[in-house]
Amino acid sequence: MPAGDSELLQKWRDGDKPSGNELFRRHFRSIRRFFRNKVPPDDVEDLIQRTFAGCVEGRDRFRGDASFRTFLFAVARRQLFKFLRDRASRERRVDPDFGVSSIHALGKTPSSLLAKRQDHELLLQALQRVSVEHQTMLELFYWEQLPGSEIAQVLSIAEATVRTRLFRGRAAVEKAFRELATGHVKPDPDFDIEEALRKLGDGV
Repeated sequence: MPAGDSELLQKWRDGDKPSGNELFRRHFRSIRRFFRNKVPPDDVEDLIQRTFAGCVEGRDRFRGDASFRTFLFAVARRQLFKFLRDRASRERRVDPDFGVSSIHALGKTPSSLLAKRQDHELLLQALQRVSVEHQTMLELFYWEQLPGSEIAQVLSIAEATVRTRLFRGRAAVEKAFRELATGHVKPDPDFDIEEALRKLGDGV
């Protein structure tokens, strides 16, 4: 029977490199997708490495009361926020408020949009125009299928708050999508934001 994530993490911390490689293999795609639509392409791999290193360093904080995947996304979120704050500092900008500021507003958005259809490309751009917190929550919910209870742990908020913010986040993305489509392309009247968000992660 394959070892569980927490067992592999402990072995990796104790110096067993194959266990670390197995953890990396299991979760690489999800963590790569987490960063892919939030940072420039050249920074994605470095942030993935920092996230996995942060998991080892923070092993004592992982008590096993949540899934390792939840713990991993919480570490990835901290690495993302540190990256964005450091970039703002280098560029002499004010410290960003991730509950308000969007990836697009923070500058230097990812340039590689992999969606095949134009409406999906616009949807990726729309995600970059809502707050970082809303973008992160929507991607965890639709792309990673995390339940509300685990999203609450990743974002350090109440589970009831997740439902409210998901509703507001979807509305914000739809508004941004319609604004981007105006004068650019006539959106499909049957285009379903929720369905598109679910499918979008497969190409990121």
